[in-house]
Amino acid sequence: MKTILIGVFLFVALSSTAQNLQQYYSEAMAAYKAKDYPQFYEKIKEANKLHPYHQGVLYQLGIASALTGKKSEAIQNLKKAILINSEFKLEGIADFNSIKGTPEFKKILALQKEWQTAVVNSKTAFTLKDRSLHAEGIEYDPANKIFYLGSIHKQKIIKLTTDGKVSDFCPSAFEGMTSIFGIKVDSKKNLLWACASPMEEMENYDSTARSSVFQFELSSGKLLHKYSMLLNKNNCVFGDLILSKSEKVFISDSKNNDIYTINEKTNQIEPYYSSPEFWNIQGMAFSTDEKYLFIADYVKGVYRITIKTKELIEINTKVDVSLKGIDGIYFYNNSLIAIQNGVNPLRCMRYFLNTELNAITGFEIIDRKHPSFGEPTLGVIDGNDFYYIANSQWGGYDNNHHIKPDDQLQDIIILKYLLK
Repeated sequence: MKTILIGVFLFVALSSTAQNLQQYYSEAMAAYKAKDYPQFYEKIKEANKLHPYHQGVLYQLGIASALTGKKSEAIQNLKKAILINSEFKLEGIADFNSIKGTPEFKKILALQKEWQTAVVNSKTAFTLKDRSLHAEGIEYDPANKIFYLGSIHKQKIIKLTTDGKVSDFCPSAFEGMTSIFGIKVDSKKNLLWACASPMEEMENYDSTARSSVFQFELSSGKLLHKYSMLLNKNNCVFGDLILSKSEKVFISDSKNNDIYTINEKTNQIEPYYSSPEFWNIQGMAFSTDEKYLFIADYVKGVYRITIKTKELIEINTKVDVSLKGIDGIYFYNNSLIAIQNGVNPLRCMRYFLNTELNAITGFEIIDRKHPSFGEPTLGVIDGNDFYYIANSQWGGYDNNHHIKPDDQLQDIIILKYLLK
């Protein structure tokens, strides 16, 4: 799911901080144009302090550092920028004359070329011809061998059999259903859970609709419960939903950076966790023993909550990768499968964790620049198979959030990768 955009900065709330960020950036660019490079450095450095994760600021800080003789700082920031967006121009730029002959700069050029190269490992598992469906989430019921997909635009859940047959699990806008994001199946209890939030991309958008969680009987499609947010919380966006082994539901609110659970005794959605550290939370995943809950922050990277104590830590990385732009995240054999649609090029990665599960020590590229990529979003693991939506169609709308004609859209592709 796309994060909230403010100007050119991936910031998560309208605030004085965002305004100061824009001001520092504008002043930095004015100083650069005037060839006042010390001032350029000072202003872009202030912007970087406010937003250390923004690739455009990192790139400009790399330029400013090179122009003011801070060679190691220039290399460090250019590397960070390239790992987020490999298309920044490095060669043929006079601003880099002070570092272009160094071994470190040549390593960045090699790194850039490496990350611009396509890596294609996943195969097409299914092709859906309903181009205006705009599928976001996907789940699999191994007992009945049926996939379930949620529609952003058509506000419904569909079933997909392993031989490719498609049918509705529930009709569009069923019982006030809005755009569907996360879906989870509880085969033991014969339940399907789904979270939904009103999005401007859905048919017949209603700004007064409330984010809700739906509980269905899996076998019949009968709606058992609908849990809705309170009226004063109708602006949240439920980006993902997961289940613990004890059938406890966790929902992430990408707009307010809150995590909720459901109290089935009171039929209420209740707060579970929130932190000012979060900027834009997306997918969630439990460790195998459910000691930890991993949370993808679209801007900052990956966090981990210890369930027992609710201690929050940021996952560090010991390798040259960016953890920015993660949408769906999944735990598999001491590693995290991450779908990154907020970086360039788009990628699906596997990040290997240390034994303490608090740092990334290695990585494997599942797919990078896959020809089927539009905006990959969410996936599901079945045994050793990983299925994920390759092109969710967030870009398939005009400026008024109206869906484009089918000839301007694409068939929806679900990819499959064998995890080793």
